[in-house]
Amino acid sequence: MANEIKINENVKTKVCKCCGRELPLSEFTLMYGKNHTNTCKECVNKKQRDSRKKSNYKKGLQQYLTDDSMHIKRQYKEINGNRILRKKVSGIKHCTRDEKFVKLFYYKDTWISNYGRCIVLEDGEYKLLKGNVNRQTGELVYTLRKEKYLKTSQTYVYKKKKVMAASLVIETFVVNYDMTNNIMIWHLNNDVKDLCYRHLYPVTEKQYKRLTELQEQSSEPLSEDVIMDVINAVEYKQDDWNPWYYRRSYEERGYIGMKQDYQEQSYLLWKNVIQRCYNKKIHVYKPEYKDKSVCEEWLNYANFKLWYDEHFISAKNNQIDLDKDLLVQGNTNYSPETCVFLVHYQNLMFEGKRGNCVYVNKDGTFSVDGKKNNSYKTYEEALEFVIVRQIEKIESIAEKCKGTIPMCAYEAMLNWDVRLAMCG
Repeated sequence: MANEIKINENVKTKVCKCCGRELPLSEFTLMYGKNHTNTCKECVNKKQRDSRKKSNYKKGLQQYLTDDSMHIKRQYKEINGNRILRKKVSGIKHCTRDEKFVKLFYYKDTWISNYGRCIVLEDGEYKLLKGNVNRQTGELVYTLRKEKYLKTSQTYVYKKKKVMAASLVIETFVVNYDMTNNIMIWHLNNDVKDLCYRHLYPVTEKQYKRLTELQEQSSEPLSEDVIMDVINAVEYKQDDWNPWYYRRSYEERGYIGMKQDYQEQSYLLWKNVIQRCYNKKIHVYKPEYKDKSVCEEWLNYANFKLWYDEHFISAKNNQIDLDKDLLVQGNTNYSPETCVFLVHYQNLMFEGKRGNCVYVNKDGTFSVDGKKNNSYKTYEEALEFVIVRQIEKIESIAEKCKGTIPMCAYEAMLNWDVRLAMCG
């Protein structure tokens, strides 16, 4: 018989009835001190893991079907006014009244509109790009210059990159809950020429296929309700979808969105950000984080990890900070549109107000940094000296950092309103 004990070179073995391997008896459990089981320990453990996995999946599925917070909702991003290119500046006529051109981070002088049109600044002139049409898909594609961080030289360089117009519109205007798995874009009525941001949906391959089937059966464009029902339906999730990854289990807000190594640096940083924004115990001794928040996309750790892996910088013997205030002064929200990695000493220049370095002397005059040789008759004069000094310091450091930080960070340093930071 297949599971009988055999003698093989003086070593007792047995054939596992599950995997069919002939293994030493030590690989089988001895029952009641008499007979060995017919299934090896490895197969037994695997069955137990699979059973627990199925049980956990069933519980997670039940929670997904009843927990509305785990479902994807249609959302659009808020656009900071400083990123919008005005028609008076570009001289380019808008195609609709609500069209707006928004500057792209990490691309060389490039703006994308909420209707998929693209403007670049070349030799001091704003130009509307034509792009090319992909012969296989019919999608509009632009060739742009995008920043790439070189870890070997720790510098940023521009590389030409082909990117779909629809992808740029999604990235800029539409909240994408799951960037790892939403690798397709559904255009309303399956019309790839329609690039209006309200008509684009990031979806999985299965969702795209199902929406295509439904559209072929309908003479009218699918409604948003139908599209969102498909997006949230379990049967059209990606093959390895696990409901447990999408539970709002981190401070009732964040979720991991993927199988995760909990010691990974990106995860530890993400968890820290979620906690500082939403943990009330932390707010007791760090009240400055009470009004801080995390954008919807970054509540999914998997999304944050994609951004982290692309933008994290390295600097020898230097701490790297995730800065949320430089790109948008006074910002309170952590997001890919507001955050940038900086070396710690760079980040310190933009933290808090620095007007407290002005001191009152015994004779009623004012000094800077407590030094009598920097004495002024009024507080305003002393503060003005501090402001000018800080501007010069920021400009000097910005020039030294140029090329080692993203261009958006360099430009934000030069445009930093020191007076607002100190007095406002």
